[in-house]
Amino acid sequence: MHRVLDQLDLKNLSNDISNDGFAIIKNFLEEELVVDLLAKINWQYNETLHKEILGVPDRDADDKIVYNLQSLDKKFIDILCFEPVVEIAKRFLNDPYYRHLDPDLPNFTLSYFNARSSGRKLDLHIDSGVPFIGDYPTAMQFVFLLEDSNENNGCTVIVPKSHQSGKYTDRALDLLDQFKLEGKSGDLIIWDSRTWHGALENTSGLSRWAIIATLTRWWIKPAMDLVRTIDEEMYASCSDHQKQLLGYCAMPPINPFERVNTKCGYGFLRPKLADYDL
Repeated sequence: MHRVLDQLDLKNLSNDISNDGFAIIKNFLEEELVVDLLAKINWQYNETLHKEILGVPDRDADDKIVYNLQSLDKKFIDILCFEPVVEIAKRFLNDPYYRHLDPDLPNFTLSYFNARSSGRKLDLHIDSGVPFIGDYPTAMQFVFLLEDSNENNGCTVIVPKSHQSGKYTDRALDLLDQFKLEGKSGDLIIWDSRTWHGALENTSGLSRWAIIATLTRWWIKPAMDLVRTIDEEMYASCSDHQKQLLGYCAMPPINPFERVNTKCGYGFLRPKLADYDL
């Protein structure tokens, strides 16, 4: 279902992210899986096309977006648990002092999970909240291309090494200083969320669907309340790791009789979603 990477591949990709702020894995998803995921996204987009979605920024008005992929089909959760994704995210986002889980297990969480086909030009920005210099990013984007991405259909642009600038973006930056993240369907693009990035205008009239997962350190508040989007059937089908990824090991307790730590281990996972009294 995905390209297998060895330890040298993972080391080289990690070095690229550390040095340049981003990395590209060519042909990561197999074509059959890409076709399946794309069909599910197009179906969901058409189902919700005429439903009002509140709070959409004006800059996104011409984008096609499907939100909360984790609630649509478990296959979307599964791609986040492919070994190369987990291993790279662990290297950058795991908390070595988490303690409630074995240090070899992942403890980062999912913050935001959608599919997007760009429309208007998107100005350079960062997704880390604040800029800072250091070796420990707080968030990363994992972007699975489901259709070819190029200059004509609004590919992502990025400013290499800007993740270590310690500055907010210069939105007037000359286009020559930006690197166009062009790719083919099935490619996986990863960047440190401090890295300045945006998107070109989609002038092709065609879609450019990509799955965008924002993974963060466990203590960062997710962009959406993911745990309330998972029904009991989906919850029961998830592994312990997948439940942790969705945030079930980082839910604030209701009172001290439940527990006194926000973070917890697999032992606190409940057999039924209803037990959480959401």
